[in-house]
Amino acid sequence: MPYSVMIWLVDREHVPSGLETRETRHDPVLNPGAASGVTAPPAFDRLNYGFYETEDEAKAALKDISKDLEKSSPVQVKSGSRTFLIPASRVHYIVCEEVTRPKDEPEEVGSYAHAGAAHATA
Repeated sequence: MPYSVMIWLVDREHVPSGLETRETRHDPVLNPGAASGVTAPPAFDRLNYGFYETEDEAKAALKDISKDLEKSSPVQVKSGSRTFLIPASRVHYIVCEEVTRPKDEPEEVGSYAHAGAAHATA
């Protein structure tokens, strides 16, 4: 089964007020990256770190994250063409969860398409 690793971030309400004033200085003209909405407040409360096919791959990802956090290094998260560097102080906890994809679910034997075809009358 596949696994998802997600990083939950520290709740922004509990961050010192010095960071809150920085958000009020947001200006799309001065910060062109904000045009995409990535740097515009409010910030994310969680990020998907990765998706892994096996439990061993997911555990390896957890070990990589824990090594960064032990050194107080930022955690690097890639999302599409963007790379986020999350300061260790912003990481609240990491979650590894087994997930089910639609392609992993067994097909229903009595689906509506089959039921309708079986009961068709001429």
